[in-house]
Amino acid sequence: MNKIKPSIHLTLAHSYLAYFIFSILGLFADTSFSFTRALPKGQWIALTFFVIGSLLIWWAQSTSAQHSKKPYFKRGPYRLMRNPTHTGILLLVTGYTAVSGSVIFLAVTLIGYLISNMFFKKYEALLHAEYGTEYAEYKNTTPKIL
Repeated sequence: MNKIKPSIHLTLAHSYLAYFIFSILGLFADTSFSFTRALPKGQWIALTFFVIGSLLIWWAQSTSAQHSKKPYFKRGPYRLMRNPTHTGILLLVTGYTAVSGSVIFLAVTLIGYLISNMFFKKYEALLHAEYGTEYAEYKNTTPKIL
């Protein structure tokens, strides 16, 4: 039986999938047990978070897809934080919560965020195995999220 070699991108895909599943569960929970508390001017907060979150995700994904002699974690938004895509997703979820006021959605997706973060131990171990002390130094000096 062929065993799939663990990869950095496959590990991240599993992390994003976990977050996505919990977001869907949050939407179902919200429609079943709606408990909302909309923020005043929530649409402006949401728009701001949607734009910043989307741009951050786009920047992170385009940076990691570029081929360069310099590791991707030393370029783009990775210079500022170790998990820019997850930070962008968290901003999108927060923006949706600001406009919808869905406390249940926020709670369920935050649980999903915490579960998806469990994949980062494996992700960081793979990066450490590939880049050694270069990644260890980066990890020690760069925050996980802003």
